[in-house]
Amino acid sequence: MIEYRFLDNKDTEWFRKIVRKFRQQEVTDEKALSLLSDPNIQIQLASCGGDVCGYTLSYRLPRLDMGADMMAIYHCFVEEKYRRQGIAETMMRNLLDYCKKNSLHYVSLITQTDNDAANSLYHKLGGQLHPKNRNVYYWYITGKPQI
Repeated sequence: MIEYRFLDNKDTEWFRKIVRKFRQQEVTDEKALSLLSDPNIQIQLASCGGDVCGYTLSYRLPRLDMGADMMAIYHCFVEEKYRRQGIAETMMRNLLDYCKKNSLHYVSLITQTDNDAANSLYHKLGGQLHPKNRNVYYWYITGKPQI
């Protein structure tokens, strides 16, 4: 059975498992604690037993004015062997519910135009393409990441 929850500062081992599985890297406990203790970072875990099935990473963005904060979803990943089981949909619904409960102004995310599965899911969940902001530009200050 798949279980879902948002991680907190007691979940360094789960955090390390996520990074190991999806980024093929090791992280220190200090790095894990830094992110897990930040109230503006939400990391959601989907797990089955001791196995990581998927995760979301999102950032709460405080506004300059007195308006409600925003949420930027940066990652929504499901391991290949767990796909087509509704895990991404459940994680996205959990995250959108979190945003509603916390009265956030809006939620945004970026995905590739040819990622049909993701685009279909986001549309199904009520996501809308912005009428003007269709291009996203990147500045790689320390070098382009290896893909």
